[in-house]
Amino acid sequence: MDAQYFKDLLHSRKLKATGHRINLLVLMDQYKSAMPYSSIQEAMTSMDRVTLYRTLESLKEKGIIHKAFQENNESYYAICGAECDTHDHHHDHIHFKCTSCETVTCQTTTQKVQVTLPGNEIHKVSIHVEGVCQTCVAN
Repeated sequence: MDAQYFKDLLHSRKLKATGHRINLLVLMDQYKSAMPYSSIQEAMTSMDRVTLYRTLESLKEKGIIHKAFQENNESYYAICGAECDTHDHHHDHIHFKCTSCETVTCQTTTQKVQVTLPGNEIHKVSIHVEGVCQTCVAN
């Protein structure tokens, strides 16, 4: 995806296509997996911490990115698919963290995961799986 794609996406979600937002989304897209907050912060030196936090929050609220994983005070963010919108995130996938290379990826499953808890109303299911990714297994 290129800068124009993200500019159009931001406009469609009623957000200004600022340079910071576009650069952040292009950076996240080029990362090819969920990006740790520390790496985002390191790469986006033109943004102070508060602006970066607010930018990430506004992109999450508009269904453009999602928090894919959190561990040891590190949050990982990923770009949402086309099925997410300003009202609802649709993440029918699992978040897989490789314990070897530490990448976090969104993985589609062949089976739909459904959870029921009697007497409870479930709004969201989030599954985090850890193991060794295909790349690391092959090495």
